[in-house]
Amino acid sequence: MRPVGWILAALLYCAHGRPSQQAFTATWLQGKCIHCNVAKYLDEAFWLSRSEAFGIGLSFDRGAPGDYVLVHTVDEGRTWREIPDTYQYAAPPTFTFLDAAHGWLSCVLCPKDADAWEVRRTSDGGKHWEVMTDQIATERMVFADEQHGIAKEFWVGDTGGMVRTADGGRSWSKIEIPHLKKIDHMFNLGSRAFWVTDYQGSDLLIFRTIDGGLNWDESRITLPPDWPQVGEISFTDLDHGWIILQHKQDLMVHLLGTTDGGRHWKTLAIPPAERTDFVPRSDMLGFLSPKMGFLFSIGGDSRAAQDPKYRKALFTTDGGERWLEYPLPYAISRCQMLNGELLCSADKKGTHFGILVLRPR
Repeated sequence: MRPVGWILAALLYCAHGRPSQQAFTATWLQGKCIHCNVAKYLDEAFWLSRSEAFGIGLSFDRGAPGDYVLVHTVDEGRTWREIPDTYQYAAPPTFTFLDAAHGWLSCVLCPKDADAWEVRRTSDGGKHWEVMTDQIATERMVFADEQHGIAKEFWVGDTGGMVRTADGGRSWSKIEIPHLKKIDHMFNLGSRAFWVTDYQGSDLLIFRTIDGGLNWDESRITLPPDWPQVGEISFTDLDHGWIILQHKQDLMVHLLGTTDGGRHWKTLAIPPAERTDFVPRSDMLGFLSPKMGFLFSIGGDSRAAQDPKYRKALFTTDGGERWLEYPLPYAISRCQMLNGELLCSADKKGTHFGILVLRPR
């Protein structure tokens, strides 16, 4: 890879400020969106290979609804272009791709009708879209092949349930999960492994399937009253996963970890960390393996998230038992693990289509 920009060899620091070994490198790629009418920032990117990705471009003003559009790159993120007929207002569309040609797009506020819900499919990389259904909108779609997919149903005022399709998205049926009342968060690993969470009283319930929703395991955690909100779920394989809990009164977070697929969880000690509400739909976790991972934060004392001097990354090489930290001059939006690298949508002053590539040494 030939980065456009500069390379930061990330030097970790321990709590006492002494340098540790260089455990990873961080490469900054400065991208841009060509002839784009809507996209000013890059939010989520779904990488099919190291060179090609589809993503969500947005025009975002803090405190106001934004405009969203699907974007595409074939040169490692150096240049992006908007995909026609994918505009949506106020909320990002959901999308997924099997390969460079076959993909699905679900929108809630579609451009032709402000009240329309649609699931669309393309077989030519987004040049043309076929409306599969206007009876449902979905979130977190994942397809195993051109016919079989699973998603979370979108529902205004509620959290929806899990649904599946066996005809490419034309019809969807509900997946029954025993004891689940409503989905709070969902995470998928591949096309058949899913974790979903639900709150019932003071308990956080975690449900797992590894066979595409046919069978489910259930576990539960009793949470302190001040930590009732799940911020994010992340798994690297069927056993190793993490949950970020957010405080009820502020943006401070706690971290839980599991080594048995979610049957049992324990609290992991981390330095003070705080979620950011400045970047829409921001991720905090990015794990490359059961041992090596990152947690992105803005410092822990409510300073402005957009100020680079308050951003930091926490880094672990033992699955989250111990963390080192270093300053990070980027705002991280979403991350994806691909072939041993962590590819993150990253915003640096003056560049809003950046990619941060983290790799172990």
